[in-house]
Amino acid sequence: MASGCGCWDEVERQFTLPRYNAMWRYWKAHPPVRLMVAAYLGIKPEQEPQEADLGELLAMFGGGRIV
Repeated sequence: MASGCGCWDEVERQFTLPRYNAMWRYWKAHPPVRLMVAAYLGIKPEQEPQEADLGELLAMFGGGRIV
């Protein structure tokens, strides 16, 4: 993983809520360099697409809106 936590299998086995909170506190005081550089250069993460509800999806295909 890009955040330095290891592969997903390792995260599932070893990453507990207390460990997550400890990492979050540490990163809050000492952010990863990649985040500081991106902020300095004005690079912002891409916006994730918004999830549409089923009614909106059906409306796109002419199925009308479900209430």
